[in-house]
Amino acid sequence: MGKKYEFKVNKSERLSSFLANNVPALSTARADLLIKSGEVRVNGVKSKSNAVLACGDTVNIFVPDELNKHAVNITTVYDDDNIVVFDKPKRTAYDALPQLYDAPLFAVHRLDTNTTGLIVFAKTDKALKELSDAFRDRRVKKVYEAVVLPAPKDDSATLMAYTKLLNDRNLALVTDKPKAGYKTMITEYSVKQRIGDAAVLRVYPHTGRTHQIRAHLQFIGCPIIGEHKYGVRGGVRIDGAPDTQMLAAVELTFSGLKGGLAYLNGKTFTADSGFDLSFLINN
Repeated sequence: MGKKYEFKVNKSERLSSFLANNVPALSTARADLLIKSGEVRVNGVKSKSNAVLACGDTVNIFVPDELNKHAVNITTVYDDDNIVVFDKPKRTAYDALPQLYDAPLFAVHRLDTNTTGLIVFAKTDKALKELSDAFRDRRVKKVYEAVVLPAPKDDSATLMAYTKLLNDRNLALVTDKPKAGYKTMITEYSVKQRIGDAAVLRVYPHTGRTHQIRAHLQFIGCPIIGEHKYGVRGGVRIDGAPDTQMLAAVELTFSGLKGGLAYLNGKTFTADSGFDLSFLINN
């Protein structure tokens, strides 16, 4: 489950350094990782790594078990001179991963902090441009798995809706009719497994809208278990449900890459979702 700490600050100090000095076996790099993952609050508010604390501030931090055990379980799926593909664990911000690698890396795309699975980083400026263009032009096929409750009635469907991001709240609004300022959102799914009223879905986003899978599945009445922004009830209706969303990026396939990255065309990277479904089977 992890461990919670609360501290009162008695001198001005950089937040990451303060945590490294006060939490047992926590390095500055891992303190920074936790800050970026949203596990640290100063006076009740999420803060940034470069924040400077003031005397009298209250700092709360949650350290997951994997960090209490002095290790972050990040698997390298693929690594060469141009790119590296990680299998990102939950509660880890995508931009914290380069700190755990021994060479400069450039983010090509993003995964939400509590979405697990495959994420790609470039090692050179040329690779960054080529890969960024490929993701922008939808030349990278992405497959996700999600556990939802209740399950959709149909075994497969291609869904279309319209979405608008409220930047100040980081919240995607969804409607079934076109509206000014809204963008088209297309999400395909197929049922991989049904367990009681729940289901494991294979999800194929055909557009790249912010929070697309989470918001779209909630919109059709099938929220992701453990997802608390759009499907608040999804994680609390079942005893033993996880406290973070059951959403994982499990496949990436490149196409249309040019020049020095053409060798990656047609190559598929895979990762296991890692979902523990025992709480569904036992309920």
